[in-house]
Amino acid sequence: MRGPNLGMLPRQVRRPPQGAVRTTTRQCAVRYAAYGWPVTTGTTTPTCDPERAQALWSMLPNASVYTVCGEAFDLVEADAPAGRAALVRLERLGVQVGPVLWVPSLDRIGFLVHLGTLGPVTSLLEAGYELRVLDSGDLAELPGPPGGRVRWLREPAPIGVPALPPAHIVLGGIAGCRVAPRHG
Repeated sequence: MRGPNLGMLPRQVRRPPQGAVRTTTRQCAVRYAAYGWPVTTGTTTPTCDPERAQALWSMLPNASVYTVCGEAFDLVEADAPAGRAALVRLERLGVQVGPVLWVPSLDRIGFLVHLGTLGPVTSLLEAGYELRVLDSGDLAELPGPPGGRVRWLREPAPIGVPALPPAHIVLGGIAGCRVAPRHG
């Protein structure tokens, strides 16, 4: 019996069929603001108002969409091998992992987690895990139209505010898939 192919990303978001209407960056920004996520171009004041986001990205249609972490959610980012393995493991356990980002150029995977649940991260960072935590005002780029610099591995629900797991669930998935480096 063969194990999972961790080189492949499970259930990747598929490209829209030919002839389908292409999502715009403005539509993405408006959708994220409607979730209550503060969105910004990186140089503008963050907003959770969908109408303000609509106006902003109408004026700056090519601007990337960033969010301010530590306001609606925190972000735990892992190197892709650990992130992929954790994602597979958590889904096999039936855990609702919530939205998950992938940054292909950096080969990093980011898990959006429930705000204020990052307590256990420090011990994993000290144990040598290659994690990055974004919270308290850190900017993170969110996916725009398909094929951009940042993509969804698990898209947020199209309706309603996405459910986010507590950080310890994601961290347990990451820690359970790797052996921390030994310190001499």
